[in-house]
Amino acid sequence: MTDLLILHLFLAFTVGGVWVSSATVIAERYGSALGGLVGGLPAISIVSFLFIGLNQGPQTASQATVVFPLALSFTMSFLLVYAIVSKRGFRVAFLAAMLVWTSLSAVTVFTNVRNLFFSVGVFLSVANLYFYVLKVKMKLPHIGGAQIIYSLPQAASRAIVGGSIIALAVLLSQLGGPEVGGIASSFPAIFSLTLFFSYRTRGMALSRALTKPLLISGGLTAFPYSLLVGYLYPTLGVGFGTIVAMSCAVPLVVLAHFLINVKKI
Repeated sequence: MTDLLILHLFLAFTVGGVWVSSATVIAERYGSALGGLVGGLPAISIVSFLFIGLNQGPQTASQATVVFPLALSFTMSFLLVYAIVSKRGFRVAFLAAMLVWTSLSAVTVFTNVRNLFFSVGVFLSVANLYFYVLKVKMKLPHIGGAQIIYSLPQAASRAIVGGSIIALAVLLSQLGGPEVGGIASSFPAIFSLTLFFSYRTRGMALSRALTKPLLISGGLTAFPYSLLVGYLYPTLGVGFGTIVAMSCAVPLVVLAHFLINVKKI
């Protein structure tokens, strides 16, 4: 079991490193729309649910999806707080957003919330409200890309940092129960690193603009994917269930691309 866990953490580190590097480079070179689309895809969720299913069984992975929509609403709260407070600088905005996410997640763990209908209801309410605020009230603009040349140390450092944080999130999802697993699966690792690296390279304008496409992409892909996993893992098994769930998520990625890039909402 220990050897298997180490292997899974290594795979999570590799996938996470590649994903974080790709998402940040795409955001910086091709703009906030495409960068937010890629950064919002459920990379951590896919890896976390897969490894929970392989290590602890499909039923445990299915149970972890019960709290996931609620936890995802906390991740969206992270994005909204960051966008609102960003005018006060990156450090203040990032710390405030992470404090909100941590506090909401801690309350969920201690109260042991395990009701799918409640979880889905909160997510749908929060997602619609936050989208309205970011689109109508704040009117966040689309920021275009720029030609940036990256050195090997830059790319490597992003991959190492991203892979390490995502591997830690996966580890927490393995060691905790279903509630911790569901929350860890929604940890805003890729979101936060995408915002951080884009800020370091292109400034706060791009970093702030990423919050809206990240929210749209994450809401349209990670949320339905968790529901599919919750239903498919116990019936089809972990491997085939993952394949079917990912296949079903593809049209949702196309929809997110349309909403973000074509209509520029």
